[in-house]
Amino acid sequence: MYRRHEGFFEGHDGISLFFQVWENPAAKGTILITHGQGEHSECYHRVVDFFKDGQWNFFAWDMRGHGRSEGKRGYAANFEDYVFDYRIFLDLILKDKRVAGRPLVLMSHSMGGLVQLKTLAHQSLPIVAQTCSAPFLGLAFTPPGWKDTGARFLNRIYPEITMWNEIKHTQLTRDPEVIREYEQDVLRHDRISPGVYLGFQPAFDDVAHHASSIQVPTLMQLPEEDPVVSTPTSRTFFERLGAKDKELRVYGNGARHEIFNDLERQQAMTDLKNFVDPYLEARP
Repeated sequence: MYRRHEGFFEGHDGISLFFQVWENPAAKGTILITHGQGEHSECYHRVVDFFKDGQWNFFAWDMRGHGRSEGKRGYAANFEDYVFDYRIFLDLILKDKRVAGRPLVLMSHSMGGLVQLKTLAHQSLPIVAQTCSAPFLGLAFTPPGWKDTGARFLNRIYPEITMWNEIKHTQLTRDPEVIREYEQDVLRHDRISPGVYLGFQPAFDDVAHHASSIQVPTLMQLPEEDPVVSTPTSRTFFERLGAKDKELRVYGNGARHEIFNDLERQQAMTDLKNFVDPYLEARP
């Protein structure tokens, strides 16, 4: 049984950011979860519960403008704000006595994957492995032409405005019960700032350019035809990864973007556990 704790830490500009910990008395290692655009750390309760009889602690945080962290919903001045905050949180937990000296795995979803990969592309960390589910390395659809122009205009005159991100709940999961959960979740949102939106392409390019330098063991889990992010782009990135130990798991049958909350979640979580458990004895 977990002992759950929560707290706040300061982001790179002093903003208050929420985090929570599920502490397992039998833990030999830690998994750090970074959520995607519009969601928050509590969205991974099914994953945490799936591991309850295992030997992992879980740490998770809410990005600025998300969940219980401060900030206007969906707003950051630019995408790099998330990366700077993430590095601070990493430094914080690496000093935590529950983490230090034990195996640490980085786990991320969607935009959280872009944050995690961008960090690993430029920083060597004492981790034993990473996992990415449906990493946001490109869109599965082409945004309307006016959106780029509009985002650049708004970023100049009203950078704190947020725009609808065009993603529907039915693109995230096929499970009616989970969709109802999303509809009632006051912490989820569908907003994004122009500064973050405009920062995606430079981040895509940067991560793709440095793929071969990311050599940490990696599990990538993808819907076969993700309606939100580009599965072909993720496949190409996976092939370019410098990691010698890397695994790719692809889920068909109409799997949606949030595979840990979709109908195939038991298989996805089993694959996750089978990948990370062998690293429980690894040296960080």
